[in-house]
Amino acid sequence: MTTPSAPVHLVERAARRLHEAASLAGAPPPELLTAVAPAPSAVPFEPPALPEPLAPAPPALDLTALEHAGMIAAGKKHRDRISEEFRLVQGQLLRNMPPEGSAPGANVVMLTSARPGEGKSFTAINLAASIAGYGKRPVLLVDADAARNALTDRLGLADAPGLLDLAVNPARGAHEMVVRTSLPNLSVLPIGGGREGRGEISANLPVAGIIEQLARRFANCIVVLDAPPCLSSSDPSVLAQIVGQIVMVVEAEQTQRTEVESALELVQACPVVALLLNKARLTGTDTFGAYS
Repeated sequence: MTTPSAPVHLVERAARRLHEAASLAGAPPPELLTAVAPAPSAVPFEPPALPEPLAPAPPALDLTALEHAGMIAAGKKHRDRISEEFRLVQGQLLRNMPPEGSAPGANVVMLTSARPGEGKSFTAINLAASIAGYGKRPVLLVDADAARNALTDRLGLADAPGLLDLAVNPARGAHEMVVRTSLPNLSVLPIGGGREGRGEISANLPVAGIIEQLARRFANCIVVLDAPPCLSSSDPSVLAQIVGQIVMVVEAEQTQRTEVESALELVQACPVVALLLNKARLTGTDTFGAYS
């Protein structure tokens, strides 16, 4: 019984013929190149892991810092007297606020007073928070008062760059100096200039031009400007020519009428000036805000 021979592979038959042809020609047979398939990997292929998405940076100013600076309504859910009063002021300001795209400076509300200590910074931060809570437009609170223990210091931003640094170098970006807060729609631009150099920078470099640039740069925002007292600095008189509205804070039972009149004369260039009485004593007949 004859064992059948194994079939000859096509490649082997081609190699034999090449070998025979090469022997007849007297040349050595060429080497036959064969492709070698790579051995399958024992470890299954896994795509490289994608990097974790970056979480947004936490706000630099939380409710504790805002409350330390004088924000009495931070984090409160209920309505009390003082928050209702700020809502009334906010409503009047917003009614006088022109729409976006109006003349530069129309979106700026300047807070000032006749003399120091009347509560303009307290009013500025609470009014800014009230407008931001309304939710229609973002609010940028700008500290333009270079006095010691001003709003910037109470917020813990004494060493942060800000408005005066823009005055020294207008080419710097304002966005990198704006500080976010934990309240939606509310950001802060500190006074800047360093702890010791504020007064000199503020006296030698008027900030009116920088405020105009900010008003254009943040045209979608309502800019709340905490300015110096009118009888202590010439800045409010200059700024009155470019801002849309002014709130003159008056300390009840302390500020003299002549002081208020003198301060109003200095800012009469602004078309809209409102007086806000602060630190008024409540009596038993005051019932505003008692409804719940």
